[in-house]
Amino acid sequence: MRYWVEDETLIIEGEFEAVSTGLLGGWKRVRHIFNHTVRDEFKLERPIEYLKLVAEKHSLESYFGLLTAVPMKNLCVGETEEVTVFTTAGPTNHNERIGTINIIVLIHGDVSDGAMLNAIITATEAKSASLFEMGYRFTGTNTDAVIIAKSGGTYHEYAGPASDIGKQIWKAVRETVKEGIQKFRTESEIRIRGKN
Repeated sequence: MRYWVEDETLIIEGEFEAVSTGLLGGWKRVRHIFNHTVRDEFKLERPIEYLKLVAEKHSLESYFGLLTAVPMKNLCVGETEEVTVFTTAGPTNHNERIGTINIIVLIHGDVSDGAMLNAIITATEAKSASLFEMGYRFTGTNTDAVIIAKSGGTYHEYAGPASDIGKQIWKAVRETVKEGIQKFRTESEIRIRGKN
C-alpha cells in the first residue's frame, strides 16, 4: 500500500477488498481509494458525475471514492500496528449547513465478512464519541461516509470495539477525527478574524 496527495486528492494504491458507504459504494475489489476536495465547479445535484470525473482525471479504473469540502492540508492520518486511518473532518451540524466527515480505514490484515461490516459500526461509534468529546451535540453530519478496506494478512473474526483489531480502529479513528475537528476549528476562526 502506498498513498499520496495530488491536486487536492488523497490517492491510496494497493490490492484491496473494500466496502464503501459513499457514492457508488458497495463491496468489491479495488486498486485505488480516494478522497477529493471539491472545487467551485462541483454541482451538488450531480455528485456521481463529479466523482467519476475525478477518477478519470487520475486514471483510476477500479476504485472507491469520496468527496469532501475539507482541504487536503487538513487530512489527518493515524496508524496502529495493523490499521491506517485517513480522516477529513468538516463537522457542521446538518441542521445548519452541509458538512462531511470522511473516514477511510485500511486494515493491514484479513477479517471476516461480518468484521468488515462491523468495522463500519466501530469507526462510526468512534467518530460520534469524538464529536461528543469535542463538545458537539450530534453524532455526525448529513454526508458522512466510511470506507473499510483489507489487504490480507493476520486473520480477525471480529472488529467490534472490544476486539483486538476493533480497538485499533477505535483508537486511530478517534485520534484522527479529533485532530481533524481541531484543524476545522482553527481554520474557521481564521476565516472569522479575516472578515472582521
